[in-house]
Amino acid sequence: MPWTKLKNIILMILVLTNLCLLAFVLGQMFQTSRQEGQAREEAISYLRDRGVQVDEGLIPKSVDLLPQVVERDLAGEERGAAALLGGPVQVEARGGEVYRCFNGSGSIQFHSDGSFSAQLEASAFPLGEDRAAGALALLERLGIQGELLEEEGEALTFRQFWDGVPLFDQQVTLICQGEGAAILSGRRLAGPPAVDTSRRTITIATGLIGFLNGVGALGDVCNQVDGVEPGYSSAASLSGPMTLTPVWRVRTDTGAYQLDLVTGHVSRVS
Repeated sequence: MPWTKLKNIILMILVLTNLCLLAFVLGQMFQTSRQEGQAREEAISYLRDRGVQVDEGLIPKSVDLLPQVVERDLAGEERGAAALLGGPVQVEARGGEVYRCFNGSGSIQFHSDGSFSAQLEASAFPLGEDRAAGALALLERLGIQGELLEEEGEALTFRQFWDGVPLFDQQVTLICQGEGAAILSGRRLAGPPAVDTSRRTITIATGLIGFLNGVGALGDVCNQVDGVEPGYSSAASLSGPMTLTPVWRVRTDTGAYQLDLVTGHVSRVS
């Protein structure tokens, strides 16, 4: 048989083999998705049978957020400081993994746990007529996305986001002086997040049943789920990386709770 024909036959066999493997994988994915969807529906029914009213449309159909780990990026801190302060900065090591970056416009001090504080020359940082919008633009220089939570007097408090997802434990407060920004303080991501392959998320069904059991373990009772907001809870370490854990913020008729989508732990939210 000519080599050209033999080569074509081999290629056809390889293509058919790959198509069979693809069909098998897609079939397995479809079956897993169907089983998880059925388990989700059964868990919602389980809550309803126990007196908790749940609108199925409020419950996510999958856990899309993955656990993340954040290693500190010292070079990124210096770049962020230069962007915030509007020019090159000097860096001063203050011990204990604390670094202070400064120039003529002000200074910012970074800690290993992601906390920071900045002292600014207010006249160099005008916020404009819309203080909240001006403050958000200032935070973006540090690589911080956010939304205004509260404005009280000269203080504006923002909740942070990463990749469009709320970081429930990460807040920044800006203090105004006159028409400019004078003080920034709070916590930020100490570096770019990366997927944490050492941790896995629980299923929707496991989370829902765990939520009901967790609320009961706290000695609380709820009769209705009013909303579910996926996001991240952050935990910082003085000697190791920061972790981001997928969570649900669950609003009920009697209060708000946080469900850890890795451990299943439930806690109250004030």
